[in-house]
Amino acid sequence: MNSAPLRFLLSFPVIAALILGGVIAWTWMDGHVARSAALILLPVLWLALTATWWVLRGKGRRLARLGVVVLAGVLLAAAIAFTVRREGSADGTAFPKFTWRWTKPGVVDLPALAETQAAKGDIGPVPAGVADFTRFMGVNGDGVIPDAGIQTDWKTHAPRELWRIPIGLGWPGFAVAGRRAITQEQRGEEEYVSCYDITNGSLLWSHKDQARFSEGMGGDGPRATPTLDLEKKLVYSLGATGILNCLELDTGKLVWSRNILSESGTENLVWAKSIAPLLVGDLVVVSGGTGAPTLLAMRRDSGEIVWKAGVDGASYSSPVVRTLGGKEQIVSVNASSVTGHDIATGEVLWNFDWPPNAYAKVGQPILVGTDRLLVTASYGMKSHLLQITRNDGGKFACAVVWTSTTPRTKFSSAAVIGNHAYALDEGTLACVNLADGERVWREGRYGFGQHLVVGDHLLVQTEPGDVVLVKANPEKLEEVGRIKALSSKTWNPPTLAGRYLLVRNDREAVCYEIPSKL
Repeated sequence: MNSAPLRFLLSFPVIAALILGGVIAWTWMDGHVARSAALILLPVLWLALTATWWVLRGKGRRLARLGVVVLAGVLLAAAIAFTVRREGSADGTAFPKFTWRWTKPGVVDLPALAETQAAKGDIGPVPAGVADFTRFMGVNGDGVIPDAGIQTDWKTHAPRELWRIPIGLGWPGFAVAGRRAITQEQRGEEEYVSCYDITNGSLLWSHKDQARFSEGMGGDGPRATPTLDLEKKLVYSLGATGILNCLELDTGKLVWSRNILSESGTENLVWAKSIAPLLVGDLVVVSGGTGAPTLLAMRRDSGEIVWKAGVDGASYSSPVVRTLGGKEQIVSVNASSVTGHDIATGEVLWNFDWPPNAYAKVGQPILVGTDRLLVTASYGMKSHLLQITRNDGGKFACAVVWTSTTPRTKFSSAAVIGNHAYALDEGTLACVNLADGERVWREGRYGFGQHLVVGDHLLVQTEPGDVVLVKANPEKLEEVGRIKALSSKTWNPPTLAGRYLLVRNDREAVCYEIPSKL
């Protein structure tokens, strides 16, 4: 009997390939956080192990075989180095994007904007259907948008594209006041706060700072959506390097500016400052950098420091105001904790220890019922439903209702609709039962995008660029509408200003008008 086929099947390279290939398949089917690392490292490991096996097998000519392996490795490394260029991440899995060295870099080369201040005055009537959208994830920072009466049957009543423009680098969304749609963008070595007319996409004003944040995995440019003070007509923007600007809403004129990293004496985060400034009372509140203080509060009108509080470093989640235990307070997700703070003084009212991971916490704390918070993350971190209580003496306490491995939100936040949470769980939409944290279903690979809650629907900005409307159904994924809005990697949050939908990425911005309900 010829045993050669059997010896081949049982040979080390084949067995190693089957084992390592199975690991890769498991990470990708499960959406595991390590799937990109597995796809890159395990084939390299297979090559190294196979080469070692080949060199050591048998007793003769080992030195010669070692020379062949070394020479082949040097030639392969040289070929890759001279022919391939890495251009950041292909997507939110952190899988590198590779291109040939002789191809042009895949970025939009836009000219610098001349810093432009608009003349004060009326720029024209606000179109019917436009509503204000004053900060990241809506007025309350929870991603829940008041019912604007939009049409949800997009197959019959499709959104109408109004305009499309090229835009600079960065991952912010838009904030909207009337006809003014304000974002941040990077052009060359200058970081801009720019204001566009929501009716036609024309530039109304821009403010620039000499600043550029660049990072190989996360990309270049600002990350944070500006926050608007409609009463005083002011814009608060936080740049990637920590520049906090207060600008006139109508003109873009600078009122005051501070660098919060300098003010806090801390270093920038690995993937830069990305939070939306929080307006509460007469204060503007932001998080710091890699160490204490956790939060800084400044006067809205002057930028004067009012208080610094907390002993933890910052995360990529924005502080929000929530009423818990009967008291309105600032809630902050930090590097290694979640904390509640007194608005007037910054005093820490309660603390939940949430050990840090090697990467990032991005998701917003989402209110569940009256005194519960859902906090979610990824990179191997578990999600928690927290119960915040206050006793008769006024002392706060935080208890864990449940802990779960789902949802695993990397760049986005969970959304609560009814008794379930919906979230992009490692790039796939998932439904989680809020009673016990158990996953109900997981399907629909939308990538590492963002979403908003609109009535009983989720408006999902997918990572590849499409915008998808999903009916919140705890029994199954129910996609009811889709438009091909953008065509490249999109990590920016969408803006729904009434019936006007604004989406953008690091290349272009587009505005749609969604028909009203009949």
